Amino acid sequence: MKKLVFSLVISLFLALLLTHAVDAQTTSKGVSVTPSIAHIDLAVDPPEYELTYVNNFDTDITITLSAKDFTELEDSYKLEFLDAPKAQNYKYSLSSWISFETKTLELAPHEKKSVKIYIDKNRITKGGHYASILAEIAQQASSQNIGIKAVLSSLLFVRASTGKEVEDGKIFSFEPLRDNYDYPDSFLLRFQNSGNVHVIPYGTVIVYDPFGNLVAKGIVNENSLDALPESIRSYTITSTTYQKVLIPGTYTAKLSIHFGKTNQKLSQSIKFFSMGGMDFIKTLGLIVLLAALVVLYRKKFKRYPAKS
Repeated sequence: MKKLVFSLVISLFLALLLTHAVDAQTTSKGVSVTPSIAHIDLAVDPPEYELTYVNNFDTDITITLSAKDFTELEDSYKLEFLDAPKAQNYKYSLSSWISFETKTLELAPHEKKSVKIYIDKNRITKGGHYASILAEIAQQASSQNIGIKAVLSSLLFVRASTGKEVEDGKIFSFEPLRDNYDYPDSFLLRFQNSGNVHVIPYGTVIVYDPFGNLVAKGIVNENSLDALPESIRSYTITSTTYQKVLIPGTYTAKLSIHFGKTNQKLSQSIKFFSMGGMDFIKTLGLIVLLAALVVLYRKKFKRYPAKS
């Protein structure tokens, strides 16, 4: 048994070493792109932007650029890239209105180059449109390196300026994230975007104890994540607790958010019971133990009544 435990510890240690080695290698090598996410509002921004690629390899590389439409899987952070037939029928696609200054870049070791991306402002339809700019990277093989082919992605969100852009949304659900009746240190907001443009909701969550005292506060969407049109996006809100002692009782969490160019505002309050700073399982166990002791004591008292 001791040998088995020792072997597991050694294996875990070696795994951690290998993990750190791989992380260091992947961060020091590769190709980087800036910006990784871009937003263009054609009502105020020029219909173009610039991507900059940096070759961190020690060999020459060739970058081939293309645009691919995507959508977000419902209520998640995962993207689904659309093939040509799906993209053709997708009203929020962008690839049809994108063109490139050049589709091919040759980069020497540690060289940096930029390329302009153009949007056809006059032909693009109403609402929001988005695509991923894909950079297919081909590295030349050498005596010390194996040739690789990888794809680097950067996201582009474009808002048209047709006068028919609609901003609309609602709080689909708002709830604490916790186990049993523990006090929550985070909340879940599910925001439903009912408009035809992407929006970024911002706001706060403020928590009050049973006596109305401020307990905690959280910031909504600190990473500025987009909610795509006609979809529901989940946002996890981490809160900071200011009170050292949390009492059992009914707490109130107030959510306030705003979004869009029109600065639309939404709010919602929820109440939830919490054991506060007390451990629910331990407290429940203690209550059961005390109840059992009371029952035993009462039985013993009935068996041996007090003498008159």
